[in-house]
Amino acid sequence: MKSHRLFFVVIATALLAAPVLAQADWRKTHKELRFGVIPVETQTQTTKGFDEFIKYASQKLGVPVKLFTATEFIGINNAIVAKQIEFAWTSPSAYSGSWLECQCVEPVVAALDKDGNLGYNSVLIVKSESSFKSIDDLKGKTVARTEPNSNSGYLVPTVEFMQMGKPVESFFKSPVSGGHTQSVLGVLNGTYDAAFTWTTKGDGYGQIRTMLDKGMLKREQIRVIWSSDLVPAPPVIVHKDLPADLKAEMLGFFTGLHKERMDLAEIVAHGKTQGFIRVAHKNYQSTVEARKTMEATRKSR
Repeated sequence: MKSHRLFFVVIATALLAAPVLAQADWRKTHKELRFGVIPVETQTQTTKGFDEFIKYASQKLGVPVKLFTATEFIGINNAIVAKQIEFAWTSPSAYSGSWLECQCVEPVVAALDKDGNLGYNSVLIVKSESSFKSIDDLKGKTVARTEPNSNSGYLVPTVEFMQMGKPVESFFKSPVSGGHTQSVLGVLNGTYDAAFTWTTKGDGYGQIRTMLDKGMLKREQIRVIWSSDLVPAPPVIVHKDLPADLKAEMLGFFTGLHKERMDLAEIVAHGKTQGFIRVAHKNYQSTVEARKTMEATRKSR
């Protein structure tokens, strides 16, 4: 009889505890959140640009949110993998590379462009006053890529030009600039004959839009002589181990951001946007396959 009583006491205790566990709040284990980005201009300017977003995110999420910056996408992604930061805006290529290594990261949201498209284009730009009109005109010339974990500035052109039979490494002289800003400025000052960067239809968001808005570029200074097909938009990613209620709250925060603070949504999106929408790994499968293709080609050489 005592054993039966003990059984019911254990069951009753478990049932009473269940609602408490179900209502557990992620704030009990995460006293602050850290959001990672790479600088678009200098680190100081980027930090200043995100000040209002960080303040607003802290208010809406109910814990202090701090900004984490790294010079390249790999630094941001490594911080996510190591659980040093909780969420970050990164490139599709960097996300895909980290996913291939550990499958411990996942995308949460990505920004639509100003026309409602989910994606952007890798573009090859030259100075407007130059004589270069086509890809073939640039054969043997200095054409910059950005850095190996950039999607538009490295992965997309590397794979697509290889498929054209014009490998970037041999068809051009192709130094790595270190970043999109450096690539565009390098074209303007004559360091590079051309460079790969990213934009959306009508330059809604992306590197060109950012530099236009900052007064670093006039649109008439450059021409686009090649554009890729639409590729997946840069995602905001998290570590898969984050509490489910935290990921759900981040999703709600980002998808509602444009309704309450469009100015802040545009800061994160790097230009004009219709807002953020939910994305999943399947949205980036094409980028994963492109990474595999690039790695397989390197190994076969």
